[in-house]
Amino acid sequence: MKITTTVIGSYPYARMAPEEAIERAVDEQVEAGVDVISDGQVRADMVGIFAQGIAGFDVQGRKYNVVGKIGPAQKAISISDLIVARDRAAGRAKVKGTLTGPTTMAHCVILLEGAPYKPHDTPKGAQSMIVDRELVMDMAHAMAAEAKFLSEAGFDTIQVDEPFFSMPDMDLDLGLEALGVVTKEIKTSALHVCGDITESMKKLIDAPVDIIACEGGHLARIDWLTPAMVAEKKKKICWGVIAVNTNDVETVEEVKGRITAGVEKLGVENILVSPDCGMRVRKPDAAKRKLVNMVAAAREVERELA
Repeated sequence: MKITTTVIGSYPYARMAPEEAIERAVDEQVEAGVDVISDGQVRADMVGIFAQGIAGFDVQGRKYNVVGKIGPAQKAISISDLIVARDRAAGRAKVKGTLTGPTTMAHCVILLEGAPYKPHDTPKGAQSMIVDRELVMDMAHAMAAEAKFLSEAGFDTIQVDEPFFSMPDMDLDLGLEALGVVTKEIKTSALHVCGDITESMKKLIDAPVDIIACEGGHLARIDWLTPAMVAEKKKKICWGVIAVNTNDVETVEEVKGRITAGVEKLGVENILVSPDCGMRVRKPDAAKRKLVNMVAAAREVERELA
């Protein structure tokens, strides 16, 4: 059985024009043999790229100021880069869309005078902020509009990134409700959460998505996560097998061991494999070699299983 390989999103772009960086990201992912690729997310950081187009924002550099009611953009924000990527891939790999989730967007903004939302609050002893429910849901509807634009353009696989879902004290019930607003516009939806998800996975397993992408090292420690469980929940698990916090390139044998751990825990039919997170901060050569070894390892595991 084939093990689908994918990426989480960002890719090194150094000092290059955006279109050139997208084309290089696509070429290197395709040359590595990755099945489902991204556009490299080279235009801006994960919040800034969408804040620049959503109504209610006044973006000043990397300060994402909310000055009015958040509302959907009138046209797709990320579609032009995805089209460049799809044209460059030319059928050699599938290109997925990547959106920043409404909870993460809401936690990263600055509320200025005139913004119709309650100020962020961090209760004593809590490790996470509380943000206004209305702000989160308005962000959800704005990102749902983007998801609809991408889906209508033929990008039927779309990943939503919610790194804040692994934070202690996070209101996951609100976060998952907001996520559902976004994913109802998507044919094949994925949720990526980085960090330690061993506790939050109790709720993430019921997320309104088709695929849940997390670091394999954390997934391996969750005793109750079984093939029967993911089948019951009608989920696929994207098992992170490549470290993105170092330029050290894992050997094929090392990656094979990580993929095999995922196969043994959840069954080959229930997993995809990817790096743990985006690769933007890695050296370009290291990023590509990591992907090459990831794909080679997946193909070797397939052959051994066959």
